[in-house]
Amino acid sequence: MPYVDRQGRTCGYADIEDQGQVGKFYRRYFIIASDVAAFEYYMDNPLNLPKGSRPLGQIQLSTISTARDAAKLRPKEQFCFGPDES
Repeated sequence: MPYVDRQGRTCGYADIEDQGQVGKFYRRYFIIASDVAAFEYYMDNPLNLPKGSRPLGQIQLSTISTARDAAKLRPKEQFCFGPDES
């Protein structure tokens, strides 16, 4: 469940699908970092990681235009979304 941290960022946990193996998901901690306009994800909450840990990945918010509900593709995954293929 997303929440707002002490720095005013929206964060929480999300299951992110492995690009190489369809249907394999990894639980990652995410932060919506407005200072760099990005959705960043980490192995765990950065407070639990060694100081200076970098995100595992980052999605620039400016590159997101639309997303589609992917519930039909992933019926067992709650709140699944994917790229718009129109």
